[in-house]
Amino acid sequence: MAGIGNDGSNININNVGSGIGSSPYEDDIGTMTMTVGGGKAPIEYLKFILSDAVFDMFGDVVVNNAFEESFREISDLILDDIILDNLYLRYSITENSIFNDGAFTSIYKKRILKVARQNTTDEDTVGNAQYYYDCRKVFNYDSQVVNPNSLYFENDPFNPAWYINSTGGINILPQNSSSEPTGKVYYMSFPRFGVGTSLDSYQTHNLDETSGMQNFVLIDASDEKEIFYGIPDDCRKAVYITMALNLIEGYLSDFIHDDEDLELVQLLTQQSTVLSGIKALLINNVRSKYGLPAERVQA
Repeated sequence: MAGIGNDGSNININNVGSGIGSSPYEDDIGTMTMTVGGGKAPIEYLKFILSDAVFDMFGDVVVNNAFEESFREISDLILDDIILDNLYLRYSITENSIFNDGAFTSIYKKRILKVARQNTTDEDTVGNAQYYYDCRKVFNYDSQVVNPNSLYFENDPFNPAWYINSTGGINILPQNSSSEPTGKVYYMSFPRFGVGTSLDSYQTHNLDETSGMQNFVLIDASDEKEIFYGIPDDCRKAVYITMALNLIEGYLSDFIHDDEDLELVQLLTQQSTVLSGIKALLINNVRSKYGLPAERVQA
């Protein structure tokens, strides 16, 4: 898909996906030597962490869910502006009839990164020029933001606002007379294997059967970037480690109810402890470089 910037990206570095050799990022987490972006398929990274034998214990659905949950966990630590800067052209929508409808955000979950409103020629600007102005998120309790008699009435076109309406859709204020203003919603959908643009035109990650990427194990090295749209390249390792840890902990939680191999459980318990330590370091790196400090996330 055509993009902007370097190699279809709107970030100011060349595409550092898996297909171009060694990653520019150094590995600084102890004895781990996994270099994400080094020309291997995602499944190879996961097998490197878990071993082939452990990976083979999990089916496609379990592996797919583990990645989806891990991507969301790590991306939740990253600021909206950083997410936006690491997307290609799959990030904005201008059709009011689409984003006004709750189905846009509810059927396939999306993270709203930014909303902007375009002023009209009737609104005072030099030469009647029209520009987009970033919106503030507000809450429309008891319709106060659309009530002209309310202290919370939003009517400044140069300091616009947006809110979630009763259907779960997005409305932008102030209105143009009685009509919806021209707006732009920037978003990221969360990756879901089996779901792509053939089912929802507003999917960020095209992972349906038409794309041939409906399962994690089918993603090859050249397509690794498809599952990571939205997060910086040096956050990928945090997703893989979190994914591996989720798989192991899921297995161990099931062991409580099943009579399984105690030796294997002991091995996985040790592995879980090691991965938990590595994950803590990686999450600290993600937060310090791209997100909110831990105390603000927990507040």
